[in-house]
Amino acid sequence: MTGLKKVLTRLWPNGLMGQTVLLVLIALFSAQIISALILRSEARDFYRGAEVRFLADRVAPLAALMKNTQPEYRMKLADALTNRRFKVWLSDDAAVTGGPGPDREDDDDRARMRDLAARIAAEMGEHHDGHVRVYRHHHDDDEEHGGGHRGMMRLAPDALERAGLPLHARYDATVMSIRLGEAQWMNAALSARPSRQLIRPDTWITFFVTAAVISIIVVIALRRITRPMDALSKAAGKLGRGEEIEPLTEEGPADVRETIRAFNEMQDRLRTFVTERTKMLAAISHDLRTPITSLRLRAEMLDDAEAREKMIQTLADMQDMVEATLAFAREEAAAEPTRPTDLAALINAVADDLNDLGHTVDCAADAPLVYPCRPLAMRRAVTNLALNAATYGKSARLRLSEKNGTPEIVIEDDGPGIPPDQIERIFEPFVRLETSRSQDTGGIGLGMSIARDIVRRHGGDIRLENREEGGLRVTITLPAASG
Repeated sequence: MTGLKKVLTRLWPNGLMGQTVLLVLIALFSAQIISALILRSEARDFYRGAEVRFLADRVAPLAALMKNTQPEYRMKLADALTNRRFKVWLSDDAAVTGGPGPDREDDDDRARMRDLAARIAAEMGEHHDGHVRVYRHHHDDDEEHGGGHRGMMRLAPDALERAGLPLHARYDATVMSIRLGEAQWMNAALSARPSRQLIRPDTWITFFVTAAVISIIVVIALRRITRPMDALSKAAGKLGRGEEIEPLTEEGPADVRETIRAFNEMQDRLRTFVTERTKMLAAISHDLRTPITSLRLRAEMLDDAEAREKMIQTLADMQDMVEATLAFAREEAAAEPTRPTDLAALINAVADDLNDLGHTVDCAADAPLVYPCRPLAMRRAVTNLALNAATYGKSARLRLSEKNGTPEIVIEDDGPGIPPDQIERIFEPFVRLETSRSQDTGGIGLGMSIARDIVRRHGGDIRLENREEGGLRVTITLPAASG
């Protein structure tokens, strides 16, 4: 059962259009089967009624004619009345033996045959009992019961063979026996039309033509829904990566248009919120410059040299924080566009710049890997992480790889690592770990926070882990490029 479920899961389409078309085809096929069953049942009832009317109109006059014909000419008359589906023959014994069976309301065949026998007997002026016998033979009757039976009425063992009709697995027949005299019976047999196949070759042709036409109509109709939904999906992915996107065109059904309208409004509110936040951050940082400068002038006039140096150092740290915050705000406001970028060239350039500054940085990124990103922002993120590794981990090693379309940048160092309980805390703004940083080594604690913010704006994330052999491993994972 589990294996079948897995197979069905693999075969089931993933997209809305594929699932809808498949469901329509399943419904169409089911309707075709139901229609075929109904048509088969109605056709069977129609043909049976037509056979009864044919026999009632033909047999009574034939029996009267046969009865009034000289015995020596009756056989020739029987041969003349016989055709491919209707057979007449004479015999000393009746082909239909026995008497009428008990009445059953649910046996339509028995009631129909009993009414036919009574009608023929009435037209011949004969009593019903024993003089006119009618039996309906079904192709699926049990041969062990003498060729089939309906109540007490049954066929003689050789009746069908003597009829010589094309009776085979799908044919039914109505057989009757009419007494002509004391020692002679006129037997007549009418072979029914073959049972209709449930699904014939022309039914399959009709089904496939209908399925093709309906599928084309469904695909055209669904494209009106899936096209704007696909555009909305791609736009949501770009928005999650921090890319600037134009408002989407509101098209499609009312529900889809309402969803697109809500997305456009959400995008506009997010853009406004980020812009206002950045402006406020820049304004606060800018306004802090004046009081910091004033305090620095006052600090330099202090007589106590030790206190003066400490205060000036503290104000310098505050000034660095303000400048870093302003730089971050300016970059946020710049709204750098996304464009295809060779990540291998970008990483090699970062390694070369840090080596020129006297750091030890190795890079293993030879194969080009073009990826849509904001190159200046991505370069700053990689630079911050590589500079941390080279500064606090003695040396840095950069490696670029790709797994299933997902770029991965790994930065390793040989430093002391980070306590596991401090790994998340290191991404908080203005946080500096005492084991690795001090005021003498510089840094204000924004590098890691900015790096993760940039990577997450691209839809990726940063993962930190301590290496077993010592040092820290930083892994940047970016989402697979769309389009």
